[in-house]
Amino acid sequence: MSFILSSLLSYVLIYKYLAIFVITFLGAFALPLPSGSMLMAAAAFSTQGYLNFYLVFLFGLLGNLAGDNAGYWLVRKYGIKVLQKLHLHKFFKQDKLDSARNQLHNHPMLTIFSSRFLTAIAPAVNVVAGISGLPYKRYLFFEALGELAEVTFFCVWGYIFGSNWEYVSQLSGWLLVLVIASMVMSVMLWKMLLKKK
Repeated sequence: MSFILSSLLSYVLIYKYLAIFVITFLGAFALPLPSGSMLMAAAAFSTQGYLNFYLVFLFGLLGNLAGDNAGYWLVRKYGIKVLQKLHLHKFFKQDKLDSARNQLHNHPMLTIFSSRFLTAIAPAVNVVAGISGLPYKRYLFFEALGELAEVTFFCVWGYIFGSNWEYVSQLSGWLLVLVIASMVMSVMLWKMLLKKK
């Protein structure tokens, strides 16, 4: 178990649902925290009666949604200026930003939904959605759907595998890659079939 994850779990054991909310919020907002593994562990703790599974799920979902929306609205309201103050504007050069905007507007479901499973990419997608002015209702629909799927995935796996959550957590990264790859292939196949018709 990594040092960061073990530190996060100690906060979960002490502060319970508040810690779950804060960790998932920060992970969704900008910090590369292993919030998925933390949710899996918290769900495993619920099998031992230490936490309530439904509250783990609820606070994990609320934290993810709040973090994603904070990133979206911060950039939508203040634009590129906030990125410059945070010294993140180097990652959003105009040509890359235009390419990301096109991808987001052409494939919002694929981009927003699938990025929820990739903790390192999701905050950048939120930033691009905010800068590009993607309508909030459209963003919120795909973002909420993706977070619901992600939190359900990690919590259910943690609950089912209980004390073996750590081994499953190591395998879940590969499983997520397979799930996302199969989703992408399904969408591409579906589009090819629609074009033929």
